[in-house]
Amino acid sequence: MSSSTTAEHDAYPRRPLALLLWATLAGLQILATFSLADTDRVEEEPPIFEWSTAVSGFLVYGVLIGLTFAIASIYPNARQALGLRHFDRRFLWQAGGVVVVSVIVAAALEPVLHAGEKQGLAPQEWRPDALAPFLVNTVLIVTWGPFAEELFYRGLGVTVLRIFGPMVAVVGTALAFGLAHGILVALPPLVVFGLGLAWVRLRSDSVWPGFLAHAAYNAVGIALSVATSV
Repeated sequence: MSSSTTAEHDAYPRRPLALLLWATLAGLQILATFSLADTDRVEEEPPIFEWSTAVSGFLVYGVLIGLTFAIASIYPNARQALGLRHFDRRFLWQAGGVVVVSVIVAAALEPVLHAGEKQGLAPQEWRPDALAPFLVNTVLIVTWGPFAEELFYRGLGVTVLRIFGPMVAVVGTALAFGLAHGILVALPPLVVFGLGLAWVRLRSDSVWPGFLAHAAYNAVGIALSVATSV
């Protein structure tokens, strides 16, 4: 066994229990989102204008973060397993490229798939009277949500799946990430985004570039939605 392989094994030892728990939690998220999805239900107003969206989002993502840290504690170094480490600044350019490519893919597919419309978060009509919940939900969507998802999918997910090889780690986490949103028509752009984020996670060995890219992607999406609704 080479020294590099030994070092990688020491940093990311095989932890079947962590893999089982991660896969179970990912599966439960996918089942929950699809079972709760109701494509025929008509929203009285977009969720981004509702306080209940902020409250539920904060709680759900908080639980996900807590469970992610709990599973990561199975490893000798939980922070390393989650990718909570410094990174070279050059990876910010790669993460930025992922955002640009993903935005282009999503925009190109939107007229066909209508994925953004199905997600229901984007405001179709501006509501100045609901500015406060809109701002709180925007902060949640740009920061808290991306942190929770990057920590679980690219942080822990890449670590537990990399024992099968980098390809499985990248593709597996991307598919789980896309399916967990519970919208099949949104799967293509989400998987493309997930593939790019997992690739950057592997190259940088850090979850932070992906988090910044995820935050930027969500911010761009909200900004474009608002710009077309006013």
